[in-house]
Amino acid sequence: MAATDVIVSIVFYAIAALMVVAGISMVVAQHMIRSALLLIVVLSGVAILYMMLSADFLAVAQLLVYVGAIAVLMLFAIMLTPAQVDLSGGSSEAQKISAALTALVVGVIAISVVTTHPWNLRASPLNVETTERIGMLLLNTYVLPFWIASILLTVGLIGAIVIAREE
Repeated sequence: MAATDVIVSIVFYAIAALMVVAGISMVVAQHMIRSALLLIVVLSGVAILYMMLSADFLAVAQLLVYVGAIAVLMLFAIMLTPAQVDLSGGSSEAQKISAALTALVVGVIAISVVTTHPWNLRASPLNVETTERIGMLLLNTYVLPFWIASILLTVGLIGAIVIAREE
């Protein structure tokens, strides 16, 4: 095992541990702002894992779309929401127990799939730039769906602005 493999393994496990701790902290945090900031930590960890997998386009898209846009949008929504929101009495004990059991079952299934699946490992990392290939595909082969999606998103954004606008 080469020295770079050891370093990559250490970085992977450190980022994975950070993401798990931040994810659990996000769920149990009492303050919504703290939860949103911990979500940014988790999503940034996913971007780092994409970079480690040589998926440069996915890493940048993860940072721009999720960390840069969705998390900031959530922070603005939290800040613009009134501090006192009337909620019903909270969740019952039966809901808490069923949520814990569901989380346990999903966790057991995920761990069993990860440990029993025969993972194919490469001898060397795939050092191919994906951004150029994806860009060429978007602008040549898939240009029509790309334009349709962009027009649909623009119309949706304009519709949301019209609906949210105060009279």
